[in-house]
Amino acid sequence: MGMGTLYGIGVGPGDSGLLTVKGREILGRSQVICVPKSKTERESVALSVVKPYLAEDAVVEELLFPMSRDEAVLEAHWQEAAQAAAKLLEQYDSVAFLTIGDPLLYSTFGYLLKFLQQVAPQAPVEVVPGISSFNAAASLLRIPLVEQNERLAVVPLPVAEKEFLGLSQYVDTVVFLKVSAGFDELLDLLEASEFADEVYLVSRCGTGDEFWTNDPFSLRGQKIDYLSLLIAKRRKG
Repeated sequence: MGMGTLYGIGVGPGDSGLLTVKGREILGRSQVICVPKSKTERESVALSVVKPYLAEDAVVEELLFPMSRDEAVLEAHWQEAAQAAAKLLEQYDSVAFLTIGDPLLYSTFGYLLKFLQQVAPQAPVEVVPGISSFNAAASLLRIPLVEQNERLAVVPLPVAEKEFLGLSQYVDTVVFLKVSAGFDELLDLLEASEFADEVYLVSRCGTGDEFWTNDPFSLRGQKIDYLSLLIAKRRKG
């Protein structure tokens, strides 16, 4: 007996209007919608984005991906999620896995894909790309990320001072992700660098309560939303 197809669908940064046409079409006929969730998350942002496009009889399944730095804990949950997905693919023709942004850019889908290939290598998989948070943030700010021969780096926090200093020699724009952890330390690094003059913080981009500022240094000591990023551009001249 064959298995159904797993669709890894990037739903974009949070605006339902930024979901791709292909993503909408697949979601409209998917029998099962898999939603990654951490224990602390009240409601899935990814699910709220796609609700207008789901079939009325679609089944929603939550897969637990805990916020942990313990590799053993993480692998156990990835393995469990892959086994759960494989079981669903034995029962249904079309299973969609939702992910904020793009499925293959710092996404839980990458881990699911890796372990699914181990537990069910015969399972068909299709990946539908989505708009990343920093692309949407640049559009909101109306600033080019890079021009001509400039170089871009995408860096998740935490980042050590030595790493930052090495990186800053070679790039013109840095996008920092996951900035809610180590935010003040990042501001210290930027303040002492050639990236201090043009820095933007964007939180919950594409949602009803999005926020941005070109003076993130004024937020030092404050709690930063988990769905936040920072764009820093090197001083020119």
